[in-house]
Amino acid sequence: MTTRKELAAKRQQQRKTNRILFIVGGVLILAAAAFALWGKSPAPAADGPAQVGQKLKDFSLIDISGNTVRLSDYAGKVVLINAWATWCPPCTAEMPDLNAYYQAHQEDNFVILAINAGDPASAAAAFAEEKGLAFPVLLDSNVQVLNSLGVHSYPTSILVGADGVVKSIHLGMYSMQGLETEVTPYLP
Repeated sequence: MTTRKELAAKRQQQRKTNRILFIVGGVLILAAAAFALWGKSPAPAADGPAQVGQKLKDFSLIDISGNTVRLSDYAGKVVLINAWATWCPPCTAEMPDLNAYYQAHQEDNFVILAINAGDPASAAAAFAEEKGLAFPVLLDSNVQVLNSLGVHSYPTSILVGADGVVKSIHLGMYSMQGLETEVTPYLP
C-alpha cells in the first residue's frame, strides 16, 4: 500500500515532468514559428550574378557627369538596369524606347540605370547627349560590375523591384510593348 508521503512524491515528480514537457513543447512551437518566418523573409543579397528572386548586391559607378551613383541611392524605387554599349546595334536601337518609357514613368517611382560596357567616357556621354537620354548613364570602364552581375551579352536588362529583389532578367532588345508588359506591372 502506498503511503501519503509516497503519493506526494509521485505528484511532485509528475508536476516536474509536466513542466518539462510544457517547456519543451513551447520551445518546439517557437522553433517551428521561427523556421516558418525564416522561409518567408526577404532573400539576402546575392554575392554572385543577379538571380530572379534574390536581392541585388549594392554597387557604385561613376556617371557621365563624374558623380558617384550607387544602386542603394534608389532604394524603394523600381530600377531597370540596362547593360549597353555604343558598338552594339540592338543596344543603340532600343534607347529611344527606353528613354520614352522612362520619361512616361519617371514619376512612378521608376528609374533606368544605363550601364555602359567599356566605352570611353567621352563616347558614352556623346551618345547620351545625341539621343537626349533623360536617365542616368553609368560607366563600367573595365566591365567589372556588369561581369559581377552575370551580364555577358548586350543588351541585357535586370529589373529590380522596389523591395530590392530581382524580378526579371531580359536578354536582348526591349521594345515599348515589352517594357509595358514586363516592367509596368511592378510600378505603383
